[in-house]
Amino acid sequence: MKSRITAALIGALMSATPAIAQDAPAEVANNTQFGDWTVACQAVTVARNICRLVQEQKMRDTKTLVARLIAFPTDKGGAVLLAQVPMGVYLPGGAVFRLEGNDDEPQQEMIWQRCIGDVCEAALALDADMMAKMTKAGAILFGYRGDISSEPIITRVSLEQFSNGIDALRVPN
Repeated sequence: MKSRITAALIGALMSATPAIAQDAPAEVANNTQFGDWTVACQAVTVARNICRLVQEQKMRDTKTLVARLIAFPTDKGGAVLLAQVPMGVYLPGGAVFRLEGNDDEPQQEMIWQRCIGDVCEAALALDADMMAKMTKAGAILFGYRGDISSEPIITRVSLEQFSNGIDALRVPN
């Protein structure tokens, strides 16, 4: 039941993306860097952009996608974190992350949203408390399984300047 409620919440957040205050203030330009995160803006009208933070990780030798993390602010100090991974991922294995250096904190399970094109996407709504924990940790360890018999694929995602980037994308009320 809890997973259905969480899935409904994520679905509502995803479908309400334009309704959530996401217009970037004028001072945040496309391609602005916040640590390893880059602001990526998309024009939705002549006068309105939707901007998100993006961190993409690829294999050094083949340049194939390992994970693309996308985040955008929500109200009350929270954010939505999306993780895109290559198509063919073992969905029952989940998409999860743990705060780096904090084994006492429970693993966070993201909810698979869809597979489209060449990626599958999972999401999780982050409240202000989790945002503060993530800032303190400085990084997360994100993981998923490529197929049923493979070892988990785990990648370190830097959170340096993450909260500053999310705050920069917030539209003042």
